Amino acid sequence: MPQCKKCGKKGLFLNIEDDTGICLACNEAFAKSGKALTEKIMGAKNSIRAADSAQTAKLCQTIEELGTQLVALHEEYKLQPGQELLDLIQTYRKMRQNAGK
Repeated sequence: MPQCKKCGKKGLFLNIEDDTGICLACNEAFAKSGKALTEKIMGAKNSIRAADSAQTAKLCQTIEELGTQLVALHEEYKLQPGQELLDLIQTYRKMRQNAGK
């Protein structure tokens, strides 16, 4: 019998996403929260292009924090964050450190 990894619902007719192992309701909630964080990350990334070094450091810190929140969201839903997300956080952490010099 299918069972959601996030909410624990189970039932013969419960639809579970094959790639995530979570039910459709949990998948929708994850997607909504993840999309909001991703849009904020993209906005900060786009703002860096026109920023001076002090603003760049602040934006890099924002991206780090939002990326960490996105990793925590993955963990909350018992999903593995992608390597791309982990690399993004690491890249902007290094950029922040270099911008502060």
